Amino acid sequence: MSDTTFEVMVQRGDRWIIHSTFDVEKEAVTEAEKLVKTKISAVRVIRNWERGDGRHIEKVLLEKEGAGEDQDDDVRVSSIEEAPLCETDNDLLQKESRATINRLLRKYFEQEILTPCEVMYNYQNLRKLMFHDTLMPTAVDKVAGLHAKATEGDHIEAMNNLHGAIEQLSARAREVEKVDLPAFEDATITEVRDEIRRLNLAEDTDFLTMVALTRVLSSTRNWVGKLDLALKVKGDEKDEAARKMIDDVIADILGSPVALKELLGSSRSFGEAVTLHIDLALGRAKGNRGAADDILELLNPLFGSGLLANSQEAMFDYIVRELKSANSLQRHESDPDPLDGILERLITEQGVVYGTPMVSAIAERGARLRNVGGPRALIEGVAEINSRLIPNFRKLTWLIAVANSGIVEDFADELYEMMCDSVQDMRALRAFCDPEAKPRDKMATVKQMNDVLAASNVPDEQKAEIAGKLDDGLAEYLVREKVIERIDNPSLHLRKRAYMLVQFCSSGVLIEGKSAAMARKRVVGYLKQPNFTDKLVDDIKDMTTKEGTIRDFYALLQRSGF
Repeated sequence: MSDTTFEVMVQRGDRWIIHSTFDVEKEAVTEAEKLVKTKISAVRVIRNWERGDGRHIEKVLLEKEGAGEDQDDDVRVSSIEEAPLCETDNDLLQKESRATINRLLRKYFEQEILTPCEVMYNYQNLRKLMFHDTLMPTAVDKVAGLHAKATEGDHIEAMNNLHGAIEQLSARAREVEKVDLPAFEDATITEVRDEIRRLNLAEDTDFLTMVALTRVLSSTRNWVGKLDLALKVKGDEKDEAARKMIDDVIADILGSPVALKELLGSSRSFGEAVTLHIDLALGRAKGNRGAADDILELLNPLFGSGLLANSQEAMFDYIVRELKSANSLQRHESDPDPLDGILERLITEQGVVYGTPMVSAIAERGARLRNVGGPRALIEGVAEINSRLIPNFRKLTWLIAVANSGIVEDFADELYEMMCDSVQDMRALRAFCDPEAKPRDKMATVKQMNDVLAASNVPDEQKAEIAGKLDDGLAEYLVREKVIERIDNPSLHLRKRAYMLVQFCSSGVLIEGKSAAMARKRVVGYLKQPNFTDKLVDDIKDMTTKEGTIRDFYALLQRSGF
């Protein structure tokens, strides 16, 4: 790469801000002439080159006045409530830090169509941000305030730490700016990374790979194009390091609301947008009109298989913030309420997707629906969400997740009362399970809820009470539906009946208690029959086969805990 660059700078108040950088003077002058006709105060073209002794020299080649400044184009920092501590350049590069920077400088990134990765690994992009009016000092001051508050430390010291980390990162990016790195022309990130490793450069290989990748990403001036490029170069999914780099890039891109809109298409309401975001994170998104369907076809299986763990986490974090916001899910009060669909996606037999942060966000949304604030806000929100969940196993799933989160510890009695209500009607499992589910699926649901309860933070005494209700309900269902009788069909040979009963006992659909005892009692009854072993194989003539069958059956008994 050339040691000479040409910077196009625009005047903002008393400050000059880098607008763009070119390697060719003619291209820089052409861009400046275009800018003169827009709402800016003035424009400059500066030649910037590095001498042999390492000194940087600047020379103004062109300066013209513009049509006048438009104050509405000011880019300011966005509000944030927390920020991870950053004392080194590597701290800044971590996913939590990049996500915070993405929110803090959202307006700037959307204006420039850039991501945190493209700024941090690209010196020209980083320098442009650093000299963009007072944006960087303001951002550092805001984050330093949060750091000082979180650590009960000194604000100035926190600012100095941040500036130090930024200077470290800037120095690294500047050091490799002119390094000739492999291009991504028909090459995967794994191939480029291997080629960079063979160069034996002083800088870290992964850092240099990201520098090479962000060079080509920065030249792509739309969000879907960036996603398309990232997916084209992703290469072998078994290459863990390469996959993580692509994951980081995609996480940064999807941190932009504009990028999500371009990917998924326009939504008719905020609630529909949230639903689309959840489906994307779960790997089953179907875009609206104008969506980039070809990109979604590539992203869905990657999200669904967990190969984009950082991107998935970033999406769920984004969804948490959406649910916590004051935005109404419905565009008009008469519109269908999208909350039920959102809850259906987020609350499953396994628990609440994304754990405590999502539990808290859903509860806050419930409190907002009831228009309740103060100390009772969250417990009222929990009750509101509970009232919307059917069948009852989803209520219990939600309430156990709430108990695990600890967000309503002061209202434990009310939470327990709601749990008891969720298992009050266990008759035929009609209210507790999906009425359309098959018998085995219903039993599996009850067993699953018992397992979730056993692993929960619910107090032991309360846990035992609710577990007893689940076991009673399952045992009653076995009797009512004659489940054991259907398996133990007298028209079948004893061996088949015995095998099916033992397999049923170990199938994972029974609770250790009444329900499991009922099935085991029937098996033990067979084992106690006189000459049981002879009857088990009385239809088999070959002695070797008889012995093998008996061994197999007793091995099954052992595996099943008999």
